[in-house]
Amino acid sequence: MTPDIAQQSELPAGLVVFSADGKAQFGWQNPETGAFHAEADGNVIVDAVGVVAWLAGRVH
Repeated sequence: MTPDIAQQSELPAGLVVFSADGKAQFGWQNPETGAFHAEADGNVIVDAVGVVAWLAGRVH
């Protein structure tokens, strides 16, 4: 099933944050500080080396 193009998603973009040790986790970026935080516990990911944005088509 493909989403209808006419219906734009209202869901916010999320981030997959990669750290220096090779781990990837879901996270978000603080707009004031620029720091990346883990979705799981809210802690700062101090060794973040890159991010990839992703958009969900639906919530379950």
